[in-house]
Amino acid sequence: MTHRHNAAQAARRRLLTTASALALAPVAAKAQSAWPTRPVTVLVPSTAGGVVDISARTVQPGLSSDLGVSVVVENRPGGGGHIAAGAVARAAPDGYTLLCSAGSILVSGIVRNLPYSPMSDLVPVCRLTLGGFLLLVSSQSPYKSLADLIAYGKANPGKLTFASTSVGNSTHIGGEMLSLLTGMKAVHVPYKGNVQALTDVAAGRVDFSVDSRPPALPLIRGGQLRVLAVTNTERQSDFPQLPAIAEQVPGYGIEGWTGLFAPAKTRPEIVARIAEAARRTLSDPAVIQRSRDGGAEPAFLAPEAALAFMRLDHERVNRVVREANITAD
Repeated sequence: MTHRHNAAQAARRRLLTTASALALAPVAAKAQSAWPTRPVTVLVPSTAGGVVDISARTVQPGLSSDLGVSVVVENRPGGGGHIAAGAVARAAPDGYTLLCSAGSILVSGIVRNLPYSPMSDLVPVCRLTLGGFLLLVSSQSPYKSLADLIAYGKANPGKLTFASTSVGNSTHIGGEMLSLLTGMKAVHVPYKGNVQALTDVAAGRVDFSVDSRPPALPLIRGGQLRVLAVTNTERQSDFPQLPAIAEQVPGYGIEGWTGLFAPAKTRPEIVARIAEAARRTLSDPAVIQRSRDGGAEPAFLAPEAALAFMRLDHERVNRVVREANITAD
């Protein structure tokens, strides 16, 4: 009798334990997927005012509204963009620390001996924007056209200097590509951001730069910078009178892109949640207009498509890196 009583009690305990586990399972699953519960920080690897900073701050309000928490944009320039990117690569893969970066910083193999691997320690959440650049000189420059600049550079290899906003990004690759394809051998002068680079170009301390529209437009309108050409493979509607560099330099063409990135091993459902918030944000007509005003076209790509695009860009950029023998330690 006692044995049957003990057995019955054990059976009831097992039943209660099973029932409790089943009841708590949805709660545990919900707790695990209840993201986000606190502010999300987006690191930008450049100074304020550049195209990446503008891209991050354009989508910031929409992301915050969609995710239901504060989204904080923090500028952390330096190290060719790798200080911010490395910090995100080392961050906990919980979705609370993200990177908004120009893709070229991550796909270029220029900077050696990095303490992290951009292509494996970061995962693209989505592509945000896509846009071309402008070839710029001082308004007081003797170079009145793209042909003038190329003619002088070819006749005087190593005499021209060009500014970039970071080692290995699109502004650097764009200048190196022009040197490579024309034989100018212009000397690279790296800066930590667009404002400083363009200020020195406008003052004539550096001969030219390949840079984005947002920081350049005030100086263009103010008569301090002259645009010689666009880097897209075709002429652009905002500068229809200017040639595309490819018209005079076959094979030339460079477009910059920005994206959101998370530490590798971030849960796929969190990556998908952020990507969907970005997609909805970028579909807002007001955001589209602000992005275009900032010099970049909204060009959302979901995580898998963004990764495929990133790999293709890695191959394209590193062909220039190898052929121009570009290195930076």
